[in-house]
Amino acid sequence: MEPLEAKSYLAPYDPAARPVVWFNDDFPPDTWSKPHVHPWGELAYTGHGCMVMCTEQGNWLAPPQRAVWVPAGCRHEWYVPCEARDCSLWIGQRVLLGVERFARCHVMEITPLVRELLLHLTPQPYSYGADARGRLVAVLLDLLLESPEEAQPLAMPRDHRLVELCTALLTTPGVSTSLAQWAERLGMSERNLARLFRRETGTSFRTWRQRQRMQAAHNRLKQGESVTSVALDSGYSSISAFIATFKQVFGRTPGCVLRARGGKQA
Repeated sequence: MEPLEAKSYLAPYDPAARPVVWFNDDFPPDTWSKPHVHPWGELAYTGHGCMVMCTEQGNWLAPPQRAVWVPAGCRHEWYVPCEARDCSLWIGQRVLLGVERFARCHVMEITPLVRELLLHLTPQPYSYGADARGRLVAVLLDLLLESPEEAQPLAMPRDHRLVELCTALLTTPGVSTSLAQWAERLGMSERNLARLFRRETGTSFRTWRQRQRMQAAHNRLKQGESVTSVALDSGYSSISAFIATFKQVFGRTPGCVLRARGGKQA
């Protein structure tokens, strides 16, 4: 697919007239943008699906429960591995001026309230002022300032081949395609792929996949799904092995996550 231009074609943006503009666009699978830069910040967020944000400061994943912040002046491109609804924001620099973490790229959690505000605002027209829509924008900005930063976001590679490999793992966490099979698919030797993967992500293919599976499992457990179904969908045939790995990664069992939410353990 031909890479898209930067999203500036979607709407004229004058941060002096309004500090925030939003998007509500559907993208097909395997969509890459062209590398671009703009003088305002971007909150990359998808209402469904996910987006990989590739920047000079690193690459990060934006699934529906998280967003990636890209500060003004940072060259970046994005990749959508599966069908996705883009609900991103452009935010003028002056709005977040003086807040240290918004001067750098980072991943932040999207709370249920912030998510609902984004999903409510993004289908609406861009114009707003001292009206109900303007007040919603003000509340959303206040909440974004308080949104917690993700402590250990999953590192994404820069190489386009590995970005597509990793996002395939993200969208199908239970599939157990081996490193050798991926190497054959990408036309590389297994040894070269292993070296490239470690150089790009700072960890091994096996460790990265395990961490990705555990993060996906944790999110599903927080939504109330059973331990058994999450374990099987994560590629584990042994429930006890899944529980042991989960406890090693998060320091508590899947049952503790479910009990905190009030879900079923079976």
